[in-house]
Amino acid sequence: MMISYCFKSLQRRFSFSFFCTAVVLLPMLASCQSEITDESSATDADGVRTISFTVSNYQQIDFDDLSSSGSTRAMSNYELASLAHLVLAVFNAETGEAAIPSVQHDYADYEKTPETYPSFSVTLPYGKYRIAILGYNGKRACNIASASRISWADSYVPHTFLFSEELTVDKNTELDRKITLQRVVSAFRLTAEDAIPAELRKMRFHSTAGGTVLDATTGFTPQSTGYSYDISVPSDYIGKENVDFTVYLFLPEQETKSDYTVQALGASDNVLYERNFIDAPLRINTLTTWKGEMFKEQTPDDEPQTLGFSLEWDVQWTDTIWLSK
Repeated sequence: MMISYCFKSLQRRFSFSFFCTAVVLLPMLASCQSEITDESSATDADGVRTISFTVSNYQQIDFDDLSSSGSTRAMSNYELASLAHLVLAVFNAETGEAAIPSVQHDYADYEKTPETYPSFSVTLPYGKYRIAILGYNGKRACNIASASRISWADSYVPHTFLFSEELTVDKNTELDRKITLQRVVSAFRLTAEDAIPAELRKMRFHSTAGGTVLDATTGFTPQSTGYSYDISVPSDYIGKENVDFTVYLFLPEQETKSDYTVQALGASDNVLYERNFIDAPLRINTLTTWKGEMFKEQTPDDEPQTLGFSLEWDVQWTDTIWLSK
């Protein structure tokens, strides 16, 4: 259900008899004038202002990654898909605490009324605020503790976009604002060129850098603690080749390096196969990719996948970093 903090004044028409006395007419005229006063003037007179935000790029290119959220799979011809969730959060600029309850639009709202899905309206008293609008995919619940601590259930990091700014609300504040979301995650993708084995149940990714918490005031994570996440593999993927596994990370700065351990797990979480990546380069709004044979026995002489990568343009991301095999 879509929630909107949007208040519209109701205009009423009053008809007056030509023969009304001045004693009756003047109070009625005063009442009528109050009813039809311009909405922004009325709210400004009370020290509040109603502001609308419209997200201009809530439709994004869908990614061909396999994730346990089950939210996306491969789409041909780079079809546009609406982000699964849009959330508006408003914080006190000084304390970072919530000024109003967050407002969330989900894809079900888009299916019912796509024209209003990307729009939010809030009525705020004069003051200074931090406005944050999040767009993300997946099914995990978003937890907004404060402007500097936004996270998702199960330590999940979804494909996430953000608009954030400090806003002073007064009589001069623009009433209708169009905003653009920016991608605030990096991604690490492993493409298994060999066939998915019958005993595979999960893919486990562990990084030594990055985090699961987003600071909306900076676009970075306040804690670079590393990240561990499991991706469940559906049974109908057994035998398929060239399957993509992608995990997202919030970074402590625009770019960093991280070690990655990727494990293929069986039914009892026993390790079937493992690959190690040293100093994988990560950058916000950038996809780091490795392609190769994942499901094969490794010998003690096998070196971790590390040096030798190049930057290549990719239509889905600003940059793609290809790790050498």
